[in-house]
Amino acid sequence: MIKGAQFVEYKGKSIYYVNYSDIKTNEEFMSVIKQSNGFREKVKSEGRKNLLMLVDISGSFVYGDVLTEIKKAGKITKEMTLKEAVVGISGGKKILLKIVQSFTNMNLKVFDTIEEAEDWLVEA
Repeated sequence: MIKGAQFVEYKGKSIYYVNYSDIKTNEEFMSVIKQSNGFREKVKSEGRKNLLMLVDISGSFVYGDVLTEIKKAGKITKEMTLKEAVVGISGGKKILLKIVQSFTNMNLKVFDTIEEAEDWLVEA
């Protein structure tokens, strides 16, 4: 799976998938965020709403400027999403998630696997 944002199909439904998995440096994270921001702006300009969103941060480390950029992106993406799921949250990442949620007002549901998250997103 490529890094950054894209649409994926799952059980006949489209999921706005953001892959931030296995990123170890701020430089790489900022590069992926830049791609994701461009994709998000394109989706927003198309007027798409009620997106099913899945964010995978498994094996990644978020800190400093990256956290600031994720909070900014989250605020914009929130306007377009119906349901939001995240994979890869454990330990200290739970604290970071609470910080992002407090700044973005996003109500992310945490899952252990991508398949569990996808199943929840596409259920009626």
